[in-house]
Amino acid sequence: MSAIAIGNNVYWIGVKDPELPVFDIVMETKHGTTYNAYLVRGEKTAVIDTVKQGFTAEFLANVSSIVEPEKIDYLIVNHTEPDHAGAIVDLIELNPKIQIVCSGSALPFVKSTINREANVVAVKDDTVIDLGGKKLQFKIMPYMHWPDTMMEYLIEDRVLFSCDGFAAHVAGQSLFADELANKLASDGTPYDLDYEMRYYFDAIMRPFSGYIRRNMAKLESLEPALLATSHGPVYRRDVRRYIDRYKEWTVDKSDPRRVTLFYASNYGNTRRLADVLAQELGSSNFDVSLIDASTCKPEEAQDLIEASGAVIIGTPTFNGDAPKPIWDLVNLFSTVYSTGKKAAVFGSYGWGGEGSKMVAERLTGLKLKVFPEPFRARLIPSEEEITGARTFATELAQFFA
Repeated sequence: MSAIAIGNNVYWIGVKDPELPVFDIVMETKHGTTYNAYLVRGEKTAVIDTVKQGFTAEFLANVSSIVEPEKIDYLIVNHTEPDHAGAIVDLIELNPKIQIVCSGSALPFVKSTINREANVVAVKDDTVIDLGGKKLQFKIMPYMHWPDTMMEYLIEDRVLFSCDGFAAHVAGQSLFADELANKLASDGTPYDLDYEMRYYFDAIMRPFSGYIRRNMAKLESLEPALLATSHGPVYRRDVRRYIDRYKEWTVDKSDPRRVTLFYASNYGNTRRLADVLAQELGSSNFDVSLIDASTCKPEEAQDLIEASGAVIIGTPTFNGDAPKPIWDLVNLFSTVYSTGKKAAVFGSYGWGGEGSKMVAERLTGLKLKVFPEPFRARLIPSEEEITGARTFATELAQFFA
């Protein structure tokens, strides 16, 4: 596919990967994807991002159809994930004097990507590069979704180059979303771009919702007429609607008085402890939900984690480990924004009781604020251990407050 004009001296120079079945190990891509890169020409020329390795020849051909690579002044690296940085070295070899522009956080990543001397400069929020007749204003957007992410706003043409923000994995017959909406996918069904954008957000962006929520304020003063993402179609109608969807999806949903208590219990002993904790925390004016981890659907668990000010996990110990439903639950914490959320662990055990400690360590590694010591009871909780569970709940009430 050749270069496509998306504005006055503004071009898409990316490539399509329609046969890609899975992206980043975790996402099914039934419509493939695109690796979008862009070229802006004023008196000087800037290329915004490159493409994945394996597509370099097509990318350079698209560039060369507009300008000789040796005459490009700037290579803007919005972030250094390999699907966008795979052709940087090839471009440098053709143009050793090109100035690479990135965020401050990207500097070590760029150096580790190119592994050679190059002209690299870091920019800050609202830095402007004047290309001569066209100005690019930079917006530093950390953790959207890498720590080095940034965007650019082409002031005169009102184009927002948004990196992975607002993207979707779709390699369709048209580059433009409004045209793609009227076409059928290879399976004969219409493209559902709203779904694809939401699916991309849930799989890629949702874990960084807190960062995105803070970043979105940087876009409020902009009035983009074109939204040029790093994957999927370019949006030229209702642009603000697509941006505002991220504002809606990243609203802080947590309630500091809401506690979700997940548990797994094969003989009812861990469940008995869960009942005691729920009752005691409820009497301390916490809204407690008791959820069986072995039957809870992943999407329900994700919503509950996000909505809770604190999460408690009750686990037995099987063969020196926590059981699979508990680990499946724990793995969901990295799929939502849970950094800094308060948590605690408890459980019944027969031999060593390692399960609860292992879960607490994993939650700590995921950057939750975990109560220092799990509460454990051996086999069937005694009256003394039930009293200990009530004391544990009192301590948790203070910890969660």
